[in-house]
Amino acid sequence: MYVEIQNYTKRIKRKTVLDHVSCGFEHGEIYGLVGPNGSGKTMLLRAMCGFIRPTDGQVLIGDKPVVFNESLPERVGVLIEHPGFIGADTALGNLKYLAGLDGGLDEQETERLMKVFGIWRQRNEKVRSFSLGMRQKLAIVQALMEHQRLILLDEPTNGLDHESVLAFQREMRRQQNLGNTVIIASHHGDELREIADRILHMENGRVAN
Repeated sequence: MYVEIQNYTKRIKRKTVLDHVSCGFEHGEIYGLVGPNGSGKTMLLRAMCGFIRPTDGQVLIGDKPVVFNESLPERVGVLIEHPGFIGADTALGNLKYLAGLDGGLDEQETERLMKVFGIWRQRNEKVRSFSLGMRQKLAIVQALMEHQRLILLDEPTNGLDHESVLAFQREMRRQQNLGNTVIIASHHGDELREIADRILHMENGRVAN
């Protein structure tokens, strides 16, 4: 099992937001996490990234534990909640900065992705001028541009028009064909069922069987 979640529980004050979650994710598969708002989808992605400290249990990536606030065992592409772009910088400037934190930008792949999502022509425009949909496309690009083997996306199609959703679905299949593991949290179950190999339903902090 590539990613394994073992009896993971997270309590915040007196509320249990993840309740003894155990599940696994294999290499080269697309997974959907489906459930209503507050069901635990986003929190489970945050657990996989080491953004939260478990009350109990653990996450393993490639048999190595994910430790709160420490470097992940493997490079992970992440889109969770609102991306922290610098509004006064350009789209390409933001991507170069973020890639520089991990060792440099793959210019060819970044250009390809920006063209896939229709924002290449706006690469030198400041992000503060971008619409919600354009920011979302830029966020997807930053999650994919460094050839990450594990890709975690939270509501990635929010703000996207129909053609952009189709482009996103095609790109997810491409990532899968490269052997990458994609985990998408969304309340758009119909969209996920078109591309996901497996759907996991979440409710009240649990993964339903």
